Amino acid sequence: MLSLVKKAISGDTDAFLELMDINQPSMLRIAHGFFSQEEDIADAMQDTILDAFEHLSSLKEPRYFKTWLMRILINNCSHIYSKNKKYVSLEKITPDAEAHTQAPDTPLYRFYELLSYISEENRLCFQLYYGEGFGTREIADILHMKESTVRSRMHREKIKLKSKLLKDGYIPLYGKEGTQS
Repeated sequence: MLSLVKKAISGDTDAFLELMDINQPSMLRIAHGFFSQEEDIADAMQDTILDAFEHLSSLKEPRYFKTWLMRILINNCSHIYSKNKKYVSLEKITPDAEAHTQAPDTPLYRFYELLSYISEENRLCFQLYYGEGFGTREIADILHMKESTVRSRMHREKIKLKSKLLKDGYIPLYGKEGTQS
């Protein structure tokens, strides 16, 4: 992907389009985390692709292209959210559009179901870390916060999530030897 980024920076529009194709699934998942309305998602995607194309020359380090692109997307989603005030939390909608076509016993469906247990304030951290594979340092850069803040938010939410799953019976209370812990 690094060679595609370098080609795109040097003006190769086909390389840029290929990068957008590669990153589209991640972008859609993140946009679905913000919005339930397809129009808002489409606006965020369109604005992000345009902004990325127009500002590609400002990318200082090609290896951080995906982080840079996701930051643009999140900024655009935040802008659209502020402008339209159409945000609907994940608890109120069916999990991500990709999960709509998934049976309830698939990993993708379960992932979005678990995201609904996480506070709205910290959900994006989880989505970027577990859903998109970003590290805590990259998430901190994307969300403009300290890496220690990302780690502490993730830690607190993991504790709450584990407690919720234990309470609901999704995690057994038994240790390795079959004895109760």
